[in-house]
Amino acid sequence: MSDIRIAHRQIPVKSRGRDQLNLIDFPIAGLQYQQPKDSEGKRPDELVCVIDSYDRELDKVVPRKLTRRTASRHGFPTPLEDEVLVGLLTLTRLKNNFTLPRIEFRNAELFDLMGWPHNGSSTTRLGIALDRLTGLTLKYENSWTTEDGSFEKEFTTGILESYNFAKQVQGRRSGSSVFSWVQWASEVFADIQRGNVKELNTDEYFSLQLPISRRIYRFLDKQLVQNAHFEMELTTFAGHIGLSETKHIGKIKERLASAFAELEQIPSFCLPATVEQRFIKRGPGDWLLIAHRSAATESQAVGTSPTVRTAVGTEGAASLVCDFYTAWNGATYHRPTSRELDQAQSIIDTFGIDAASAVLPLVVKEMKHLFPEAKAFGATMRYWGDAHKTYRKRQEQAKQRACEHEENLQASKKNEYEVRRRETLRQRWESLSESRREQIRVRVRSNCSGTVRQFLDQKKYKDPLVMLACLECLNADDADLASL
Repeated sequence: MSDIRIAHRQIPVKSRGRDQLNLIDFPIAGLQYQQPKDSEGKRPDELVCVIDSYDRELDKVVPRKLTRRTASRHGFPTPLEDEVLVGLLTLTRLKNNFTLPRIEFRNAELFDLMGWPHNGSSTTRLGIALDRLTGLTLKYENSWTTEDGSFEKEFTTGILESYNFAKQVQGRRSGSSVFSWVQWASEVFADIQRGNVKELNTDEYFSLQLPISRRIYRFLDKQLVQNAHFEMELTTFAGHIGLSETKHIGKIKERLASAFAELEQIPSFCLPATVEQRFIKRGPGDWLLIAHRSAATESQAVGTSPTVRTAVGTEGAASLVCDFYTAWNGATYHRPTSRELDQAQSIIDTFGIDAASAVLPLVVKEMKHLFPEAKAFGATMRYWGDAHKTYRKRQEQAKQRACEHEENLQASKKNEYEVRRRETLRQRWESLSESRREQIRVRVRSNCSGTVRQFLDQKKYKDPLVMLACLECLNADDADLASL
């Protein structure tokens, strides 16, 4: 059994996966498995994606641009490379929690994570994917976010700096003993270490069949973290997803509708919507796309017969009816009828007594707006479903705010600890002799990125990347001594 399967059991699904935020906003890979062709039927070496976006700081629309360049012999990334990219990000999280840019892994571990079969075809596909991801250069113009949330005017990076792809070609196949490794490009890895990553439910992501569904899942999963409601101009959304080959609104809607039909099958991701609710026309050629984050467990519809009735008893049902009349017309005493008790019990069975009591004020508020002439509790029955959704949405938002607050506190504590730790290491470094420092630099040089190696060769010993690598090596030495 592979290590990754063991990790799946130990780490919750939601917490396991990771996605790099700057690699989400623009399509790194195409939506087709075939390579793109230019007007002459040849493979291009460059693809350009431009998305006009409103810049709040400049108070105007600016073009955000990504230029993808690659050697035509390798080709541009396809949906398979998108899967491998997400798999490698998650594998790095599981292997070393993004402390080192290089990870070693068995090919079978990556196949398990992505749900690929353990066969020669998967091995061949992985080799092609590593070639394409290593050979790809990305040039961002006004589209790579910095640490403070602004955009770099121009920023060029790769994804993978290097790799070693191990595959057994002789003798009995024993994938468990053969290791591959990849090394992230230093710019991307530095961005990851700055915290520019997010959680990704890899089980949900890899369960999707359509490449466009997986692309939308990553993009919307980022957008719906802060706000359960999402809307964007339709052609702009299509650009972010990678549907740039057509401006035909009907074709864009058709492609997106099939993807959302698959996404709606994930209970915790996206609320179902009709075509009319999903795509809103604002004017000629001007359309909005609308999406809402779904609660993980939506209640049963009011009026259905629950399989198991909750033993709340008549007292809870009577209290709910009496509370309604008090809120509706100020009545301080009401004797519920048997029909009202049955109706209230049905609501309690569906939502639970605590949720029903919490939702009641929302029901009353909605009824006073839409049905002010109502006189009996029975009139509430049609309003509980929507009111409960509003209640759950507010709960999720409050929970999200609480989680964000807690995450900010933990991040602040972690940052404070990291500052103290690095300062201690720096003081330890200053106390070392030059010969000892040189020994550490030699060790760092044997297992570092090309950028750090270049700086070491140029004797730029005070460069932040070089110092960070040396301090982490010193820390590892101290840990080894402490374990003896």
